[in-house]
This record gives sequence, structure tokens and C-alpha cells, in this order.
Amino acid sequence: MSFVTKTFLRRAERDDLDIILTWMEDPDFRFFLYGDEAQSPRHTREKIIMMLGRGAGQTMPPAVYLLMESKGEGPVGMISLQNISWRNRSCNLDVYMGSKQCRNSMLAAVSVYRALEYIFDELNLHRVNAFIYAFNRPSWRIFEKAGAVREMTLEKHILRDGKLYDAYGYGLLREEFEIVRKDHGQTAPGISLDAMVEALACEGDTAS
Repeated sequence: MSFVTKTFLRRAERDDLDIILTWMEDPDFRFFLYGDEAQSPRHTREKIIMMLGRGAGQTMPPAVYLLMESKGEGPVGMISLQNISWRNRSCNLDVYMGSKQCRNSMLAAVSVYRALEYIFDELNLHRVNAFIYAFNRPSWRIFEKAGAVREMTLEKHILRDGKLYDAYGYGLLREEFEIVRKDHGQTAPGISLDAMVEALACEGDTAS
């Protein structure tokens, strides 16, 4: 699967502020953004600066922000791990795709799969939660394919363009993901986090 090695995850940095702000200014992006979309540019900028600077130097931060980067297109989206509870070994996961073209692509699915491996293998968490709007079918389909279970429906939870929409609450346990990973590991070994790290290492060796 040639597309796999063309995308990777990395920690979001302050240098990524401009590209994230560009996404935030796109009305189509804000339509899918979780929470209140009616925020001033100044408030949005201050919030992102605080977000990217939070947890610096902490060994056990309350949040982690990962940028999805494509070899051909550069940064294409961000995955945030919020409300990390190290005691309960759980977190909330949000996915933000920067361009409309990427929202229905395999790139998002591969990035989420790698993020889940990072959550369960590297952070050693036990449970992931996600709240997704009902109209965002590509996102909740990705979570379902990763083994997540729809545990609740929040009826008429979010207002967009004058209409109220439902939101779905998903939960994914480590053992549920392991079942899916066992199947995908055999059919598409290149999508794993280890495969991504190996591909980046090979590129580094070639460059040197």
C-alpha cells in the first residue's frame, strides 16, 4: 500500500501556529470543529498558542497534540488527545482535517490508526473516548472500523447553520482495538506506527 509511507504523525509545535490558524479561518473546517464555532480570530489565536505551549517540559501532560503530515502536501490535520487521566488510563480523542479533500481519504484513517497505537502502546492507556457529530460520517465510520462502540447519542446537541444535530459518544478499549489490529496487521502491515517509524528512519539514513 504505497500511500502509507507518505503520511506520518509528529508533535505539534509553536512553529505550526500559522497553518493551524489558516485551518481555523476556513468556514468548512469550523463546521466540523467540536464546540462553539463562533469565536473571534484573536480568541482563537490565543487559545491555540496556549494549547501548543501547554504541558511543555511535563513528563505526564494533560494533553498531547499530534500533527498529521503528508510527504506531498505538508501538514494536513491534527489529532488532539485531551483530558488524559494517567490514573484511570483514559483520554478523549479529537481529529481535525485541514482540507476538505483529506476528510474522506485513507490518510485520515491511517493517521487515526497510528494515533491509537500511540495511545495504547506508548502512553499505556486503557480507554479512548470520542464525541463526533452525526453528520460527520467519515469520522465516526473510522472509529467504528477501529473497533469503537457507540455508547450514547446526544440528541440535538450541536447547532450548525441554524439546524440542531445529534452527537455520538464512542468508547474504545485496548482489548477491542487489539482484535482489529490483529486483522489489519496481516492485511496491511504498512499502516502501523512501527512501519511509520521504520520508514522515517530509512529516509534519514538515505539523506545522510
